[in-house]
Amino acid sequence: MKTRCLIILVVFATFVSVASVPTAADEETSAIERLTEKGFEIRTDSNGHAIRLMSSGKGDLTAADYQLIGKLTHLEQMGLNAAPLKADEWQFLKALPRLKTLSIWHGHHFATLEPFSGLPVESLTIGGCMGLRDLNKDAPDRLRNAITTLHDLPHLKKVSLYHSPLAPDDTHLKHLAQNFPTLEDLRLDFSAPRGSETLISPNGLKVLQTLPLKVLSLENAQTFTTEHMAAIADIRSLTQLLIDCRRQPVADDVIDTFRRQRPDVQVAVAQPGDPGPPVVRPPKR
Repeated sequence: MKTRCLIILVVFATFVSVASVPTAADEETSAIERLTEKGFEIRTDSNGHAIRLMSSGKGDLTAADYQLIGKLTHLEQMGLNAAPLKADEWQFLKALPRLKTLSIWHGHHFATLEPFSGLPVESLTIGGCMGLRDLNKDAPDRLRNAITTLHDLPHLKKVSLYHSPLAPDDTHLKHLAQNFPTLEDLRLDFSAPRGSETLISPNGLKVLQTLPLKVLSLENAQTFTTEHMAAIADIRSLTQLLIDCRRQPVADDVIDTFRRQRPDVQVAVAQPGDPGPPVVRPPKR
């Protein structure tokens, strides 16, 4: 009798113990509720799974809050502005196997792009991340070569690097082309902090001809010559060229060189005073 009661108690205790362990779905639901309370904008699918998350960075957000994002394993799109995360506090990204689009704006606490390597993303945006400059003041080579710390993104099709100290030189373009051979959309900003200026040659641009590039966006490309544009014109897959001249103009004859060589490519230029970056608009009917 005692043995039978003991067995029943053990079975009951085991059942209670198992029942009390939260499931992945429970953890996701709890994370969604907590993050929503903290001001994150989250969109869910018909099954209640979080598939899109955006954060303005406002409010009293802590590193612990961001770690909860790792519970949202169905997440496909994410944009984080002014996240107060250091380089070793981005590990939650590795827990998001379905993440396709990642945008990081105004990051001031990481010195390299290593935290954003090794992800399944198809689209990556790094914008206004001045920690790359401020945390590398005593390491000019690390600042200048920050692009080379981005790697192992096998599905990457779109990269946008702007308003950050990520002005590429010839070797950096080679790194992008060799490591991300499926790139179709590339945005580059050639503005660099004083002391870490880079130089792009027409020959260096030729490496982009090896990519299936459809859209190329250039900003602060005032040093580009007709020879640079001739190299870009030889990117046979190109369908759109976007040139942002709002801060630094590109000579008209330089742009005209490209137009003459590639009349099949849609070209959009944003001029000083324009409200936003260049956009190719559909033809009027």
